[in-house]
Amino acid sequence: MLSMGMTLKANDFKQVFKKPKAFFLGLTAQMLFVPLLAVILLQLFHLPPILAVGLLVLSFSPGGTTSNLFSYLARGDVALSIALTTAASFITPFSIPLLTEIALQSQLGESAEIVIPVGLTMKRLFVVTIVPVLLGMALHYFKPLWADKIQPFIHKISISLFLAVIFSMVFNLWHHVPEFLGRVAVITSVMVILAMSVAYYLASFARLNKQQIKTTTIEVGMQNGGMALIVTQGILNSPQMSIVPVIYGLIMLIPVIIFVSMNKRREATQAI
Repeated sequence: MLSMGMTLKANDFKQVFKKPKAFFLGLTAQMLFVPLLAVILLQLFHLPPILAVGLLVLSFSPGGTTSNLFSYLARGDVALSIALTTAASFITPFSIPLLTEIALQSQLGESAEIVIPVGLTMKRLFVVTIVPVLLGMALHYFKPLWADKIQPFIHKISISLFLAVIFSMVFNLWHHVPEFLGRVAVITSVMVILAMSVAYYLASFARLNKQQIKTTTIEVGMQNGGMALIVTQGILNSPQMSIVPVIYGLIMLIPVIIFVSMNKRREATQAI
């Protein structure tokens, strides 16, 4: 979040909000369609309740800064990607705790031992999302040269730490990984492919330009595993719930990389 904030300035969003259709389409798909898709898939796949909560928490967590990187690699609309990520980072500290409480009640029932402290969760998500974004934007505004210099370094650190968290969780749950893969690999694969496919055709139907279509497809398909892990592991302290965002975070890279590669190859062919 700090790294992303260092790349933001007001001018980045002028073009986005001059033609806001792509922004509101993407945000609606992220905040409403993806959770709805998760609910539908849970009805079809009948996951155990504890894993179902993990999938729902993941669906409440729209794409993070990784989606900005892939939008850039795909030659999409990076300003739109950043605008969607920023908007989500301001909404999710308030939406995720409330939606997670509903998910816990619906999947585990009133007798569930796991209870989410809504107020505390909002405060924690506020601290780890909104505060660093605003700090990064302030650094970019007051010290632009310094911010541009250290931003790539901060971004690499954040990726390294995120990967370290994932690998440590996989290591701690190594004996259960084959079991969890068998349970969630299919549903997470179906979820990311359907999310990207529907987003692509919705954006095409809305007559967005090529760059906006690519960005919308990537943003809707990529969920923020780090945000989901803050809730499932950091707050609910549930390794079983956490395995879902970990597996999704790994699986989603495959169709996204294929999508980026296909678009780059198509554009290279058209340029010849």
